[in-house]
Amino acid sequence: MLKYIIKRTLWAIPTVLGVLIVLFGMIYFLPGDPASVMLGPRATPELVEELRNRMHLNDPFIIRIGHYLIGVVKGDLGTSVWSGHEVSSLLASALPHTVLLAVTSLSFAATIGILLGAFGAVRKNSLIGGTVTAISLIGVAVPDFVAALLLMLLFCIQIPLLPALGAGESGGVGSILIHLILPSLALGIGWVGYLSRLTRESMQEVLESDYIQTARAFAAPRKTVVYKYALKNAIIPSITVIGLGVGKLLGGAVFVEIIFSRPGLGKLIVDAVYARDLPVVQGGILVATLMFVLANLLADISYAFVDPRIQYD
Repeated sequence: MLKYIIKRTLWAIPTVLGVLIVLFGMIYFLPGDPASVMLGPRATPELVEELRNRMHLNDPFIIRIGHYLIGVVKGDLGTSVWSGHEVSSLLASALPHTVLLAVTSLSFAATIGILLGAFGAVRKNSLIGGTVTAISLIGVAVPDFVAALLLMLLFCIQIPLLPALGAGESGGVGSILIHLILPSLALGIGWVGYLSRLTRESMQEVLESDYIQTARAFAAPRKTVVYKYALKNAIIPSITVIGLGVGKLLGGAVFVEIIFSRPGLGKLIVDAVYARDLPVVQGGILVATLMFVLANLLADISYAFVDPRIQYD
């Protein structure tokens, strides 16, 4: 297992390097001068030249990316053009909000979605099975930003039970959790539908397999057959989807964080794009890439705990 983890971690390095090269290539080949684009048309030639020297824009492409890679290794992602703060400090303040939102949304979606899918598979010809199918279709069809707006309209305006904006008071656990409810629901509803549908199809296939029929023939308890034998194998495709779906989750988090005015990574990147703050955009996309790679690594490792038949060489 340790050998496999090290191998997958090493394979992730080319992915991160590829993202860095693409980011630098996009900036390098932007029409016009990147420094002029960031500072705007009213910037004086002296300010433009100062920024070019600070960001090594006068150096060749290879030297520039070398400077950036050395900075990444040291934890230095540059300085924001507009605020003057270190990019690493801006990311450090925004990242916990996005990680908390993503973990909460995935936990909610995985728990509800997998349980609904299992119930729907066991009672596929009943009212419960039809209800699960309807919930799955509705959840998949509703975009994250639409769910966010509907939840805000319902629970903040029509029935004012929950706060609409912000991430809660710093240090106040209760306030943070209350402000997390609506964004997590908005981001997780679509995943509930998708995971319930996937688990339902996988569960139906597993319930018809030979080893399940054998367990039933030996009069094994129904709950043991369904939840210990069948469900454990049926959730393997869901683990794969959760790992690969982190990218989609981060994309949805951008809209959710903007709508609920949460100071997360997605909102930070969008604000930096509007402000033409390229160092912050670079750092934000790099961190998002690392989150995606880490999520896929954790998904692969979790296979061994769910399915002992999988061997890692």
